[in-house]
Parts: sequence; structure tokens; C-alpha cells
Amino acid sequence: MLISQGYLLGANMIILILKIVLKRIKTKYTHISTLHFSNEKKMKPILSYFTLLILISTGYTEIQVVNDCELLIVGGSTSAFGAMMSASKLLNTSVCLLEPTDWAGGQLSAELLSAPDYAGFVLHDNATNFTLNVAEINRDRVNRNPLFAQMLDVLGDTGKCWVSPWCSIPSLFHSQAILPVAKNARIFYNTVIKRVGKDSTGRRITQVDAIQRTPKQSEERCRFLSEELPDWYSKTDSDYFTKTELSFTNFKFVVEGTSWGEVLALSNASYLVGLMEKFDGDTSGIGNSTCGQSFTIDFLEQIKETPTEEPPNPLPPPTGGAHYTLGEMTWQRIISYRRVNSSAPDSQSVAVNDITIQNWAGGNDYAKEFFFLTPSETAQQRDSDQWQGGVNLDAIRNAERLAYGYHYWFRDQAPAQYANRTVIIRSSAETGTCHGLAKLPYLRESRRSIGYQNYLMNLTTITGIARDLHGYIFNDRMCIGVYGVDIHFMNGCSYPPYVHEKYTVVPYYVPLRAMTNRDIDNLVVIGKTMAQTFLVNAAVRLHPVEFSGGQAAGVASAYAVQNNLQNVADLLQEAHLGRVQSLVKQFTPMSWTINGTRYPDD
Repeated sequence: MLISQGYLLGANMIILILKIVLKRIKTKYTHISTLHFSNEKKMKPILSYFTLLILISTGYTEIQVVNDCELLIVGGSTSAFGAMMSASKLLNTSVCLLEPTDWAGGQLSAELLSAPDYAGFVLHDNATNFTLNVAEINRDRVNRNPLFAQMLDVLGDTGKCWVSPWCSIPSLFHSQAILPVAKNARIFYNTVIKRVGKDSTGRRITQVDAIQRTPKQSEERCRFLSEELPDWYSKTDSDYFTKTELSFTNFKFVVEGTSWGEVLALSNASYLVGLMEKFDGDTSGIGNSTCGQSFTIDFLEQIKETPTEEPPNPLPPPTGGAHYTLGEMTWQRIISYRRVNSSAPDSQSVAVNDITIQNWAGGNDYAKEFFFLTPSETAQQRDSDQWQGGVNLDAIRNAERLAYGYHYWFRDQAPAQYANRTVIIRSSAETGTCHGLAKLPYLRESRRSIGYQNYLMNLTTITGIARDLHGYIFNDRMCIGVYGVDIHFMNGCSYPPYVHEKYTVVPYYVPLRAMTNRDIDNLVVIGKTMAQTFLVNAAVRLHPVEFSGGQAAGVASAYAVQNNLQNVADLLQEAHLGRVQSLVKQFTPMSWTINGTRYPDD
């Protein structure tokens, strides 16, 4: 329910001021001072009129209070979308999702990466001659989240790419796979979180303030994210947006589903970012917070039938210049890598009108600056009420320049038969932006929670040998996943020795403990913000695991709301855990089926 606070509060304030002023009037006005406000209700409409005039003249922004969301999911990620879909089945419209763009789905849509990564490796034990086909296990329908599988089946593999079994055009995936299943969901689009309020104990989030923007039909120039992001977080109307301040109250639990870990930062909850761990599982936070994984701003590239002129590059090179490389790949191989539309017969060849997602380590991976501000810089932005995501705008700006430069470089590298035929797709209908770059950067990490009782999901629980079949089976397991430890290193950063070691990941389980925070009782953390180490995140950050974890967390959060629990950790109690897990199983697998046998079989 939306309640307009502006006029009513203004009228109440004027009455209060009048009372104070009248009490202080001198003796010669005593006949006025005897005035009583027994008819305040009748006066309020009149005073509201004058309040309106005052508020308009002072540029006052009306605040709308939303007080009927029992579960508030602060989103932007694939995991947040998964959480909304499962929680809504149990709580209906009392689940609210805050989505920073107008395309829900995170990696799958706004980040322009609708080519989900599935583990594609096979493990072999030489000593026992035992082979574990992880790729086959991971793609077995029985081990996949049913809703995620259903969504991927809508378009199938229209690109014949080689990075994934399912590659499709992001805009079509959004319109044909995401929107139909979310049509009854309560989503606050184009809404970013601005501040967080807590109760007197400091352990419960009681208020979340946000800013929702409505685009104007503007003839102003096209803006890149680095230029536009501060506008998102400003409550003041601009040439591009009309703003509405929203204040969410009366909820019971909050789900941290942002891509940037903004709820963790704004609530002053314990978190790690980048290389703050000296060893896997270290919670001291004394490591390096200025280095971590590189990030990418994706775009769509198309091969035209005939040579086509491109407008000049609108951006200068990134600071310090750029170095692009195909690596060991051919030009054609990079086209088919994350290709989302093709008439080619297979993933080895290319064809006219091929469309590919450009997400290439030697191209638009930006590795010179860390995406996130340091914890101290983040706290300063929060405490000064100047919140803009706690991210490095210079890094985003240089990543945009790198991405555009890569397109023009890649175009110049084309074989003779494709010379001057590749273009960046600048259609807002296909990319969601006027410039063709993704709405949001594709991130490989976020701020990571430190969980209940200092818990971090660590590497020992997801690694092993082929004969082990699977990782550690937690008693509070919520979902399953598998992918290798995949790190995109930054330039000029010194990584601890343990990060460079080679690790063998087996099919693993994600526990409920990883979805907690040690400081905030009613906060559920999901996706890249889970309580996990730097290395574990590198194996858990992919689309399928994010979505499955979100689905599980949505169920757990809804259960906590329905049963009037006060603390996420209460779900770990025997009285609740089994019931939660029974519900989770209805949405996403919690056991691995390997060679026809379930592990565990419960």
C-alpha cells in the first residue's frame, strides 16, 4: 500500500509550529494565545493547501511509504529473480522486488549474458582409472532447476555457441522467457536502494529507502552508465528522469539480492570484498580490498551481409590505453563463443547475420581498476548520505571505453571475407540501451557476507577427486551446483599464493548458513553476496547456481515470514530445518543424481 506522506506531514508540522509560536506570543496577544486546536482535522485540508504551495516552492520531493511487503527482495541479480519467483508462490503479492533496471534477471538480461555457463569438464583418477563426467551430470535434467530449465527451453540454443548448451538473444530471453513467468510478480522497476534503517538493537533492518526513476521522453544525448549512475541515486528530477522516493517499512525479512552487495554495505553488516582473505576462510578482513576479479561490459556484435560503415568510436581509449588479443582463438571462434543467433550448421563455423555476445578476456574484460570502492570509501559514501552504489565510477567509465575500443579493434581483425561487416548493435529494442553496451556490467564477484557465527563456505566443501563423486553434504543444504574455480585476474595485483593453486571442484552443495549474516538477524544473503570465500565464489557465481540458490533462499525467507521467525539462524533449528528443506525440494534439487543414484537419497 502506498501512503503519500508529503501533505499530511506538512499539515501536521504547520500545526505543531503554530502551537509553539502561539505559546510564545507576548501578553498583548493573549486573546490569540487562548486559541485551541480542537478542530485540527478540519484545519488540515486548508493547511495542506498552503503546505503544497510551500513544498512546491522549496522543491520538496514527495515520499511514498510502502508498508505491505512482508518480504523485501533488493535485487538486480539472477539470484534475486529466482528468489522472487519461489517466494511469490508462497506469499503472493506480499513479496516485493526492487529492480535497478527495467529488465529483471541480472546476468541473463540486464548484463547481456543470456548464455548460461555450465560445467563442461570430466574428472579422471589415474590411480583407480575412475572417470566422473561432471559435464554430463551437470546437464542431466534431474539435476537442473525445473523453472530455470523451463525458461531455457523457451528459446533453446538459437546461437549454436560453444560456451553453453543454451545461447539466445538477451532481449528475446527477457521478453519470452522472463516476463511471462514474472507477469504476476510485484516488481518495482528502475529502483535503487538509497539507505537502510535499523531498530534500536542494530540487528534488524526496519526500513529501506529507495529511489524510483521514470524516464522522460527526452531528446537529450545518449548517456553511458558511468554518466547516468549518479542520476539514478539522486532524488532530484533531471532532464532524463522523474524521481519518486519510496520508503519500505513493516517488512519482516530482507533478501540481499543486489549485484553489488548494497544492503550489506548500507546496513553496516560484516562483509569481505576482493582479496581481503589472507587464506581461504579468513574472516579477519586484513587483506587487499583493492584487487579481485576483473569485470566486463558486454555488447552484441553482428556480421552483416555486405560491408557496412560504422560511425566513429564515440569514446576515447581507457586511461593508460588498451591491449587487445585473440589469444589462442581465431576470429571466427570468438564469434561463435557466445553466439546467440546463427544459421551456421555448427559451432565451428560462422554465417551472415550471426549475432554474438562479446564477453572476451582479451577484449572487453576490464582488469586495471577494481569495480568496488574500499570498505572505508564505501562507509564514507554511506555515512555522508551520498550513496551511489559504493562502486568505482572511473572503473566503469574506463570499462566502457575498453568495450567500445574492443569492438573497433575486433572489426579490424576480421578475415578478408568479413572485412568491415561487423557492427555493434545499438538498437535499444535489442540491448535495452541507446549506446549498445549492457545496462549493467557483468560482475564475477560482489561484497560477500560473513555469516552466522563467522561462517564462510570454504574450498574444502566443494573440492575432491573423481572417486569422491560429490562435495561435503551439509545437514542444512539448500541447493546443488558445480563449476570450476574461474578467476579473471586483474593487472598489477598481487594475489596470495593459495589463489594461484589448481583446485578440482566436484558436484557440491550450498548450505543455509551461507545465506546468513552475523550482524543482521532478518537479512538473507544470496548469489555473489553469500557468506563464501573468494575462491568458492569463483565456482558458485554462475547463472544456474545463482538461480537455484535464489529459489532456495526465497522459500526459506517465505517460511520465516509465515512462521513469524525473528532470525534467519532460527531456520537452522531442528524444528524448522526439515520443513524448510521439504519445501525447497519442490522448487530446486537438493541432491545429486550420479549414475542413477541420489546423493544423499532422502
